Amino acid sequence: MHRSFCLILVALPLAAHHPCQSCHPAQVSAFARTPMGNAIGPAPPASPGGFTHAPSQSRFDSFTRGSQMWHRLTRGPLSAEFPIALRIGSGAHAAGYLLRHGNTLFQSPAALYRQNQLWAPAPGYEQHPRLDFDRRVTPQCLDCHSSGDPANPQPIACHQCHGDPTAHLAQPSRASITNPARLAPAARDAVCESCHLTGETRIGPLTIVYDRPRQDLRVVSHVEQLARSECAAQSAGKLWCGSCHAPHGPAIDVTATCRSCHPSLPASHPASPQPCATCHMPRRPASDGGHSAFTDHRIQSRPATSSRTPAQLRVWRDAGTPFERERALGLASIEIGERDGAPELIQDGYRRLAALIARLDRDPDVLAALGMVLFLKDQKADARKLLRTAVSLRPDDPALREKLALLEKAFGDLPAAITHLERAVALDPLSPRAWFLLAECQPAQRRAVLTRYLRLVPQSLLAREALLTP
Repeated sequence: MHRSFCLILVALPLAAHHPCQSCHPAQVSAFARTPMGNAIGPAPPASPGGFTHAPSQSRFDSFTRGSQMWHRLTRGPLSAEFPIALRIGSGAHAAGYLLRHGNTLFQSPAALYRQNQLWAPAPGYEQHPRLDFDRRVTPQCLDCHSSGDPANPQPIACHQCHGDPTAHLAQPSRASITNPARLAPAARDAVCESCHLTGETRIGPLTIVYDRPRQDLRVVSHVEQLARSECAAQSAGKLWCGSCHAPHGPAIDVTATCRSCHPSLPASHPASPQPCATCHMPRRPASDGGHSAFTDHRIQSRPATSSRTPAQLRVWRDAGTPFERERALGLASIEIGERDGAPELIQDGYRRLAALIARLDRDPDVLAALGMVLFLKDQKADARKLLRTAVSLRPDDPALREKLALLEKAFGDLPAAITHLERAVALDPLSPRAWFLLAECQPAQRRAVLTRYLRLVPQSLLAREALLTP
């Protein structure tokens, strides 16, 4: 799933014969009991429940058949139901559910929220106009929520924080394994940030963030908030995730951590028996977290006022070379501008990339991004030229084929559009966008195209609804 839809849903104990178990049984056992260690696993039978989704005029129901959880979506005279293959999430905040089409995982449009054990739309589905079981689980989702083969994901494993264990298993010692706490601050923090920092987007290895934390709390925004807090700024790198979070062993006394820097409080501070975090790190609803609340990591002494200066995008920790940062900011500005409906960001991204085009004229991602902006500017001929070059450089990219097909269709060259879309669905048979665009490009064959798609995904509500309309 895209980071905007990600819940920190992290469901299955680590395997009993985990390679670290024999030497570190206490640590492995303790980690397996944490939300992070309960990363992914089979979905248990669930209590019946559901909800009506007004924006799509759909009804969702969860029920148990035999010993397995099933999800059903009903809209008008049609319904689709699937056995749930996996649960993603310990339930500390919520649990999401995954189903399979062959070896490909898709997300159910519903989640079970801990508060009141409430069934409600999964993040990103709240206002979706046409619910279906067609949101693919991306490699980025699985990289952070699981380990092992993506077709058979397993819980988060030790190597994801501690590195390749081969040398350590051959010759156990502190020197042959990575302990994040012993690394330099930037490298130490990068271990946590690999999953707990998504920013606005990622361009290759670079994470793009705004130059100050957003006012709306998001599920995966605590790294940015903590880094901008006065406490972190004054700690010279000493304050980090591990100051308050213990992946192995008993929970850390967060108030004691605060007192290590603030042994005494000013006279103006009100007397209170509550932990420091109650006031200074309150839990707030997350804008992208459905019915969940998360801890605000800005560690504020008083509510912050909104800045009058527009926030600017930047590369986290100024990673990469100046050229790599400028390319990433250009691509990110266009992506975020399209996502958020911000034309000023799209224009800024176009300006950045156009200035680098002499060095990026063989870069398919850059050519495609510039081409789609030119398409929005109604400069279709130049847009098509750039997309054609991008596809020639990376011909087996179905997403590029779909974009070029849109441009060919805009030019009225339907045979070319159909050729690219047929190649796209051959490369990615489960892409509904490509199938529906292919059907749109050949009205006389519309039913035949949708029927081909239904052979692959027989319960697609969207395709079956389309077949009911002329």
